[in-house]
Amino acid sequence: MSISKGLIEPLCPFCSQRLPRPRQVEPKRLGDFDFGVCECGAVFAHDVTGHNLGAAMVEALGFACDDDWDLAWSLMPGEDYSDALIEGYDFSRHAVFPKGYDLEGNRVRGALSFIRLNNDLMELKAQGVRERFQQGKVSSTGRITELSSQKKSAGKKRYSKRQVTESVLHGDIERLIEMALQDKLVLRKMQRLLYTADLESRWRAVLTLGQVAAAISRDDPATVGDLLRRLLYSANDSAAANWGAIETVGEIIRNQPSLYGSFIRHILGLVGDEPSRPAIVWAVGRIGELHPKLVRNSSFFVLFDLLESKDPSTRGHAVWALGKMGAKEAKGAITKLIDDKEEFYIFNGQELVYTDVGTVAREALNSMNQKETKVQEENRGTSAQASAKEPPEIIEARRLYQEADILKNRGQSLDALAKFEEVLVIFENAGYDVEVANICEKMGDLHVMRGNMKAALAPYQRTLAICEKKNDPISTVIMLEKVIDIYRHLEEYDKTLPYYFRALELVENLSDVKRSAMFLAGIADVYERQGKIEEALDAYKLAEKLFRGMGAREKADILLEGISALEGRLRGGGG
Repeated sequence: MSISKGLIEPLCPFCSQRLPRPRQVEPKRLGDFDFGVCECGAVFAHDVTGHNLGAAMVEALGFACDDDWDLAWSLMPGEDYSDALIEGYDFSRHAVFPKGYDLEGNRVRGALSFIRLNNDLMELKAQGVRERFQQGKVSSTGRITELSSQKKSAGKKRYSKRQVTESVLHGDIERLIEMALQDKLVLRKMQRLLYTADLESRWRAVLTLGQVAAAISRDDPATVGDLLRRLLYSANDSAAANWGAIETVGEIIRNQPSLYGSFIRHILGLVGDEPSRPAIVWAVGRIGELHPKLVRNSSFFVLFDLLESKDPSTRGHAVWALGKMGAKEAKGAITKLIDDKEEFYIFNGQELVYTDVGTVAREALNSMNQKETKVQEENRGTSAQASAKEPPEIIEARRLYQEADILKNRGQSLDALAKFEEVLVIFENAGYDVEVANICEKMGDLHVMRGNMKAALAPYQRTLAICEKKNDPISTVIMLEKVIDIYRHLEEYDKTLPYYFRALELVENLSDVKRSAMFLAGIADVYERQGKIEEALDAYKLAEKLFRGMGAREKADILLEGISALEGRLRGGGG
């Protein structure tokens, strides 16, 4: 409805209802935006400058998901949400000037970026979004500009490239933080140091830029948000120089996980680009060293897959990252690499070193063992405070367990099995579930190594039950895969379905697209064997879509050929 010549009311592009005025909404995110919510559930971000439309759209998507960024990054435009844009919005008059100029001929640059989730997603997030909007407040300028007293009191200054470079090379973090708060171009000048040919200077720039950006993020989220977007865009753009970009994003997350932890999935989403894999794994390893749970809640399994990469740098970085995280689930796969002599360069957080995969594997295993020993000692210390010390039979059982492990590593499988069985009874009677799970898995592995698949099934299933009980999704998926492999080897395909469906549920929660596709393909294979062609087609098509979406074209094409063949059988009435 027109309210005056040349300007109109701001109306929702999805339902045509009058829009409320945008408000400041907590918590503040990466950009300098206010937000609004229409009665129909659509949300919008207000960009007062009109120059940050891409960033505003991303922020609107995050707001629509109630800051569930894991969900936001997984959504597909057109399928999961619709978007729209209104330009020529004037905040002070809460009106739209369609021609881009107000009645006095002044340029109106403001824009509203809209996101409307599909109804099923909106039902999950709408209440939280509305509550946050209602609790917000209307700013006088229509933008979030609140900064710390330190920044307000500091006068604007400009620092030269030489001053910034000297501070970076000297590692003067405090000085760089002070400079960045006074001069927004300091972060850009630090970013340019990522392109230097000197590797030592480049790595120093990665570490310092990550620390400085994280430190000023609460005072100046818009500037850090712009930096993150520039880094991610350059990492996504194959035509752009992205040296150090992924590593720097990782360092920002490492130093400010509460604000930017959701970006881990975005980093892992680049794993399809083979040349970028060492950088991706390095960044994830650095984050996981301090915040292992943050990584484990992401597409954690991709690191396991990269242990089998043909590229020694990717393989070695994956070993290093899993070692930093203390990912004991990967010990078996890492142990297989201790004789890998292929060499590569890696920055260990202090210096750039030239090493080989086997050396890194041994270091990772030692690190994992040390962490396990430390945890055991802490647990024993806690237990000692509560009930003096462990019973003599448990102490003896731990000694026997170590002997059994040594026998296993030496290849003396029968002796190891006998020793594990002896120890298992003791831990069972004492109610030590974790030890029981570890022993059963090792016994299952020994049976598989000896080719006795049926004997492996029971201990694997017992370990699986304990992992479920302990609510350990990563270990649960690993054990589900082992049980599925046993049943497939025994050609008892029908029995795999419950395990496939449980595994699919878990990896979907972990946002592991690759394993979701693999499990769907496995489910489809079983359905096809059962003669349930329509059910098989549904699962195959979804798996093909996931593989293609993640860039695995070869696997997607193979599935597409199978889908075409099955559809032909269905049309021909074949079984």
